[in-house]
Amino acid sequence: MIKIYNGSKLTRQPFFTALINYLQLHDDVTLRQIKTDFAAVKNLERSIEDYVQAGYILRENKRYSNAFELLKDLDGLALDSQIFVDDQSSIYQDLQTLTFETCLSNQTNKALIVEKTSISRDSLTLSNYFFKLKENLPLSSEQEPLYRLLGDVNPEYALKYMTSFLLKFGRKDEVAQKRPDIFVQALDLLGYIEKNAEDKYRLKMAFNKESLIFAS
Repeated sequence: MIKIYNGSKLTRQPFFTALINYLQLHDDVTLRQIKTDFAAVKNLERSIEDYVQAGYILRENKRYSNAFELLKDLDGLALDSQIFVDDQSSIYQDLQTLTFETCLSNQTNKALIVEKTSISRDSLTLSNYFFKLKENLPLSSEQEPLYRLLGDVNPEYALKYMTSFLLKFGRKDEVAQKRPDIFVQALDLLGYIEKNAEDKYRLKMAFNKESLIFAS
């Protein structure tokens, strides 16, 4: 089956996914065949025309086929690249083990939060969370607790308070937080800070005081 990562609004459509996998398995496909096998799809011809115009589907001699290339190697692959990959291929397995680095900045201070993730962006990191909110993508089971805590929070607003709290560790090893604060709770949930027996927090991230980089 062909899987798509970082799809556009067009390539995230359920019919698009179904159609490209259908075309992957069938040769010399006509519009009549598609209409027969996808009889329940509304606005089918309009959707197909959109896919053809976008360059994803090739229409030649009244026959339809996939016009995109499947992933063949990982050289130069970026986390935000749109990827079409066969989930039965060896390259798909290699893709799952690939690690990418993300970096979050903010307008309040110069602190940076550096995190690592896979291509699926299903792990619990701030970058993945904000990305999925922005793109309206389903959250993983790992990320759901963070949503219950923060909801559809504005990333800049959240980072203002999170980084301001993290920067306190530049002055002391343990930081107290007397009042309940969802952003501090979020940092705890992410595993970036940890509460000790004295109800004070200690930093669990690597912190470069000169560059103000917090790395998970």
